[in-house]
This record gives sequence, structure tokens and C-alpha cells, in this order.
Amino acid sequence: MSARADLTKYAWLSITAAVVTIALKFGAYVLTGSVGLLSDAAESIVNLVAAFVALLALHVAAQPADDDHHFGHSKAEYFSAVVEGLMIFVPPSSSC
Repeated sequence: MSARADLTKYAWLSITAAVVTIALKFGAYVLTGSVGLLSDAAESIVNLVAAFVALLALHVAAQPADDDHHFGHSKAEYFSAVVEGLMIFVPPSSSC
């Protein structure tokens, strides 16, 4: 098993942690009615999306070299960093 394949367990752990965090924050919102907690739960979705993108990038990066990618697919990991950076710096569009 390659080192990148071993890293997928950490991506799955990150996904699990993000889902649990969202559930706890949403549960706290339900109990308290605090819009701040609801907003924080919604913001945590960015972490969940980033973890899924990282998992996908690790899966692609683990693919062996082929005719189109003579040195492998390791640069796919940069895609994950770009997506997360965009989610942080590019505000969501508003329809208001």
C-alpha cells in the first residue's frame, strides 16, 4: 500500500470530524435557538467540502504513471489546496 493510500484514512477521519462538528453545532442551535451557532454550523460545511476534495485528490494522486502523466498524478494534491483557498478567500455570491 502506498503512502498516499495510507493518508486516505486521515482524510476519512477529517470527514468524520467535520460531520460530527456540524451535527453538534446544529444540535446546539436547536437547543438554544442561537443564530450564531447556526451560522457557525453552516460555516463548518467548508471544512467538510475541503476534506472531501482532499480525499478525492489523494485518490487521484495515488494513481500510477500512465501515457499522459509520465511522472504520476501527484500534482492532483495541489488541486485540493486551491479549492480550499478559494473557499476561504472568495465570498459566496448573494442573491439579495
